Amino acid sequence: MTFLSIFISTLMAFGLGDIVDVLESDEVESALNVAESFHHASREISEVEEYYVGRSVAATVLNMYTPLEDPAMQQYVNLIGQAVATSSPKPTLFGGYHFLVVNSSDINAIACPGGLILISSGLIDITSNEDELAAILAHEVAHVTLQHGISSIDQARWTEFGSLVAEESTERWGSSELQSAANNYGDIVEDVVSNIITKGYSRESEYQADSLAAVICASAGYDPRAMSSVLQSMSSIDSRSGPGFWQTHPSPEDRLASINTVISTLPQIEIDPVRTARFNEYISGSVSVPGSTGTGGRGSGSTGGTSTPTTPGTRG
Repeated sequence: MTFLSIFISTLMAFGLGDIVDVLESDEVESALNVAESFHHASREISEVEEYYVGRSVAATVLNMYTPLEDPAMQQYVNLIGQAVATSSPKPTLFGGYHFLVVNSSDINAIACPGGLILISSGLIDITSNEDELAAILAHEVAHVTLQHGISSIDQARWTEFGSLVAEESTERWGSSELQSAANNYGDIVEDVVSNIITKGYSRESEYQADSLAAVICASAGYDPRAMSSVLQSMSSIDSRSGPGFWQTHPSPEDRLASINTVISTLPQIEIDPVRTARFNEYISGSVSVPGSTGTGGRGSGSTGGTSTPTTPGTRG
């Protein structure tokens, strides 16, 4: 999908289809309505705009990764993700929270603006129970809650984009004008993708997300110490090359030193063996969505069996 097609679909989703209509219509009034919608372009990005920028970011990221073909695992991760998101300081978003497992050995998770969260099967591989998986998802929810992704957009670039749309929409748009706006929008999306995947957030942002994740876990009934244990698992990995976590995050050792202070102030919740058993069932691929075929398990292409997934809760 090109940035031009993403741009056009995003304008339509914004309810700004008038911009596209101007290509085929001389109705100046419609164009002026579009200009009016952008006359506050210098303001902060709204929740609706954040969601649609996030959709474009996710579309770009999914050019790099393939979704894991395991319906039961996808549903399981979403149910856990919804549980921790509901317990976050920002439980509702314009488009809601959505979680997707991608089939990759990379140790990585990506929180797109607006609540679209991707987690690699490789990162799930290093977890040993549901609480640790919940801690990882809570960390990504924390990034969304704290708006770390959307805040990486340069305000001047966003203002330039809004001004361009407002200016060009007052006249009949041609292909060159539309392409120019699409390129500008594409630059915004690329900035966010670069900050999330290549550069990573600042050390302070990662520490903030870790701390909030521990609080979210405790609020959701998961053991906040799982945040620490999953970081310990990461610290035991000798090979730290390649894309993802190692390029974009502070070392697990540094994060552990920071998070343990926060965890010590939170209630200690014993890990429920029922949750761990449920986790093992999904990881092994013994649970599937009715109608799916094949064999499941971590990193596999599909699931098998006929049992119906159970709904994760805070207590089994």
